[in-house]
Amino acid sequence: MKRHLRHAGLLSATLLIAGAIVSGASGSLQSPEQFLGFKVGADNKLVRWDKVVEYMKLAAAGSDRVRYRELGKTSSGNPFIALEISAPDTLKNLDRYKQMERKLYFQGGAPSDSERDEIFRQGKVVLLITCSIHATEIGATQMSVELVHRLATEDSPEVKKILDNVIFVLVPSLNPDGEILVTDWFNKNVGTPYEASPIPYLYHPYVGHDNNRDMYMFTQKESEYTAQLLWHDWFPSVWLDEHQQGSNGARIFVMPATDPINVNVHPLIYRWNGILGQSQAAALEAAGKEGIIYNATYTNFWEGAMAWSGWWHNQIGLLTEVASARIAAPIDQQRAGSGRGAPADGGGRGAPGAAGGGPVEGGGRFNLNPLPPPTDINPRTEYPRPWMGGHWTLRDIVDYEMIATMALLETAADRRETIVRQIYEVNRATIEDGKKSNPSAILVPIEPQHDAREAVHLVDRLHMGGVDVYRAGAAFEADGKKYGAGTFVMPMTQVFARYAKDMLEKQTYPEVRRAPSAPPEAPYDVTAWSLGMLLGVDTVFVKDALPASLKLTPVASFPAVPGGVDGSGTRFTFDDKGPDTAIAINRLLKDGAHVSFEAPSRVAVTGVPRSKIDQIAKDLGLSVKAAAEPRTANPEPRTLNPEPRTRNLRAPRVAMYQPWTGGNMDEGWTRWVLEQYEFNLTSIHNDDIRGGKLRQKFDAIILADQNPRDIVDGFDAPAIRPEYRGGIGEAGVDNLKQFIADGGTLITMGNACDLAIDRLPIPVRDLKRGLSRDQHFAPGAILRLEVDTASPFGYGVAPETYGFYINSPFFTLVEGFASQKTTVIARYPNTNVLASGWLKGEELMAGRAAVVSIDMSPGRVVLFGLRPQHRAQTHTTFPLLFNALYLSTTQNPEP
Repeated sequence: MKRHLRHAGLLSATLLIAGAIVSGASGSLQSPEQFLGFKVGADNKLVRWDKVVEYMKLAAAGSDRVRYRELGKTSSGNPFIALEISAPDTLKNLDRYKQMERKLYFQGGAPSDSERDEIFRQGKVVLLITCSIHATEIGATQMSVELVHRLATEDSPEVKKILDNVIFVLVPSLNPDGEILVTDWFNKNVGTPYEASPIPYLYHPYVGHDNNRDMYMFTQKESEYTAQLLWHDWFPSVWLDEHQQGSNGARIFVMPATDPINVNVHPLIYRWNGILGQSQAAALEAAGKEGIIYNATYTNFWEGAMAWSGWWHNQIGLLTEVASARIAAPIDQQRAGSGRGAPADGGGRGAPGAAGGGPVEGGGRFNLNPLPPPTDINPRTEYPRPWMGGHWTLRDIVDYEMIATMALLETAADRRETIVRQIYEVNRATIEDGKKSNPSAILVPIEPQHDAREAVHLVDRLHMGGVDVYRAGAAFEADGKKYGAGTFVMPMTQVFARYAKDMLEKQTYPEVRRAPSAPPEAPYDVTAWSLGMLLGVDTVFVKDALPASLKLTPVASFPAVPGGVDGSGTRFTFDDKGPDTAIAINRLLKDGAHVSFEAPSRVAVTGVPRSKIDQIAKDLGLSVKAAAEPRTANPEPRTLNPEPRTRNLRAPRVAMYQPWTGGNMDEGWTRWVLEQYEFNLTSIHNDDIRGGKLRQKFDAIILADQNPRDIVDGFDAPAIRPEYRGGIGEAGVDNLKQFIADGGTLITMGNACDLAIDRLPIPVRDLKRGLSRDQHFAPGAILRLEVDTASPFGYGVAPETYGFYINSPFFTLVEGFASQKTTVIARYPNTNVLASGWLKGEELMAGRAAVVSIDMSPGRVVLFGLRPQHRAQTHTTFPLLFNALYLSTTQNPEP
């Protein structure tokens, strides 16, 4: 896989100081209102990212309490920044305090007794706050400008206490690109008939709202910068991620979250979640604020949104979710009557207004009328002063977040030594538990693996997550089995052992019932993230201690799997295994080589210099065989409907449908994956499909996971800007049919499969459709998969592997026409479908098709019920998608 640039060096890069540091803070920095010309949070006013950055530089120049760092450039080339805020004497000796924090987290070994005692006496609480990863949840980034001014200039006892006891690391936005997109879109439309029109595209260049689902694969630059800051640079003990939620219920969610918990997390982390979260709630109550809720919606189980991942790193990970406005425009909600409303879900998850994911705009998607009154108005322990409705503004969001943020900082300052001592205890206990064995270590052998390159990718991602990875210097034996030299080893006697274990073991979702007779509750979000399964890598949990004589060498940079060319001749062949092979194929096609698929699962290449293929082989870990080109091909034996043993390829011309009105995250993830694997890709929109003549331009068209009605009809409300209304329409459907009739390949994924099933005469039925949630439900699980590897669609995939599934179709075949050839490419096994996570109605999927190809003579339709590219995590099934693209070029030639 094409690797991202490593960003380790970037965090130690340029410390930007815009001018001389002044020795007194007060009076040396303009207030935000003076700088901006309006008060932060004013109705219909937003601070754009470039102005945020400019102000943060001024704060660093004008105060000796603030340092500014640019950690790198975002996906769109904007600055990704962090501020370090503390007392001037602390900042002057920042490296010393950073080393203390590293020792607190046992980096470089356990601290000595004297080092430990010095940390307890003089160390600081390192506290990280990250803001507005979801760009429509913009209030925290706006608030950060006022927050920095206050900490840089205020001489109150409260601020002095914070500065003296806390090193505050602030990331004003985890998504600067999205902040710019949302700000510009809002400013373009405010005061027009379209001010409620939703942004038409993803508010991150690739992944939109899913950017907080990337904190274990680290596919995006912003995720890598954050991981580097967290687990390679600062090792903060406390991490708060500030979000916004729906508009119709509670005003703010604070910690603790709700059941179930994850047993890999140390209990002290959950306790401190409650202590610090409730300190925020108490400050808000003291300020007379309404609608503060906890123990709602968000669960303690999953490796999910940003700060959650801190729990397995022995960090106190916190979340706030403040009710949204319409970006910067106010919202009105009818006041509730005097009657007592019923609590939602007994006060647990699902309470109205507690759901995350951005603003509810005006009570309906495009409605500017007042919201109906809140229904959850029952006072109770976790919600003592319910929100009763009223006027709500961006300034209210800023005020709530400022109070909650300052309360957290002050509580951390008050409890400095206790937090430091107890985090030390969590880290010490983690390492001591690792000494007790079972497991004593996790192994990732290089061989045997289906694709050794994926083993390297796996440990590379774990290393990005802070895990200490070693290589065995010689062959060794563990639990009675032999492993070769070079095996990757992750001892459990390390501070992030909990994270390594949780990322690699099978997930089993605990049953949660609100009462003994109540039905078990469905999970809130994804229930499986077992990275070995997702990457197709076998991992080994070792029970007994490793041999004392085994020499382990720390791995700082991960070596490529050896590759090269063996033999002589001008015809080159190599195994088609794993997704990285696609990069080799695409580079060779770009260079004009003749490339073909050969049964079984081989790639043959001619017409390219040996030096070129040798370089590709070394770069991508390919073992290439060179031989003389045969003079004549052996004739194929005559069989009924023979499958060609050789398929000549050319670079596929790929188009992907990109809808308007909020974009499509599945499209964005697919686009990112295809770019990383170097496919030529064109984004097309409604007008392009309605315009027709598609086969003249493209070999394959991808419809990512989307409701068929949304694809065809789109959104056509008067509040939407006219250029973004509607879908592909009936004319677009007809043009897709013509594209297939002209020999093109239509690839549909997830719910988009139903468009092909409903509108084309294909002999497939979606068995998921029509099932109730009580019958079948899977918010995210890893399932076992059987693949027809004799088919070119299955090349590169293991015959028994894993796929990711989220409530998407699964299929059965029905009667078709004689002119059609329907092939099941991948299916779920007859028994034992679930591999990791939680799945209701497993028996309904057993033996059913997951991926189906329908040859329409001359065109083709490919249905992906599973998610072959889910959030760029499912390396095991990437080749299924890639092969469908390659095979689109082996169809009958275009007219």
